[in-house]
Amino acid sequence: MEVNSTNHTSFHLTENGCQLGELIYENSFTQMEAEIKLSNSEVYNIAPVGFFSTSITVTKDGNKIANLSMSWNGKIIITFQDNSEYALKLKGLFQNQVFLENTNKENIMCFEPHMNWTDARLNHTITFSIKNGNASKDYLLILLGVYSTNYFMATISGANSGIYGVI
Repeated sequence: MEVNSTNHTSFHLTENGCQLGELIYENSFTQMEAEIKLSNSEVYNIAPVGFFSTSITVTKDGNKIANLSMSWNGKIIITFQDNSEYALKLKGLFQNQVFLENTNKENIMCFEPHMNWTDARLNHTITFSIKNGNASKDYLLILLGVYSTNYFMATISGANSGIYGVI
C-alpha cells in the first residue's frame, strides 16, 4: 500500500493501482486544515481547535469522529469516539519510520515517508496489519496516520515553526 502526492496539497492512497482514498490539504501539507475523501464517498474534515490550535478534530457531516493530540513524549494520539486509541511515534536510526500502535502497544502499521527532493513531493510506503472488518475505518485510520506523519515531517524540516500547526 502506498500514498503518493500529486502536488503539495493532495495525497492519494492506493493499493494495486486502485485508489482507496485521498488526503487533501487546504493550502499545503505544512498547514493543518485538510479533508479526507474515501472511495465510498465518505468525506471527513480535519481542523485545529482550541485557543492555540493544540488539538485537531476530525468531523464527518459536522459530527466529531476523532481527535488528534500531541503527548508530552512526542507521540501523536488518535482517539476515536468509540474510545479506540492509537499512538504514532517516530522510530529508526534517522527517525525515518513512523509506527502506529494500538492500546496493547502492538505496532499495527508502519509509515515510511520518502521525500522526492527534485519536485519536493512526499510519498509514503505503508505496511499494516489491522484485523477488524470495517475497511472504511481502516482507510480513515491510514490516512490519519499519513496526516500525522506529514506533520512529523513538516516539523522535523522546520516548515511548521511557531505555535500554529502544533498538534
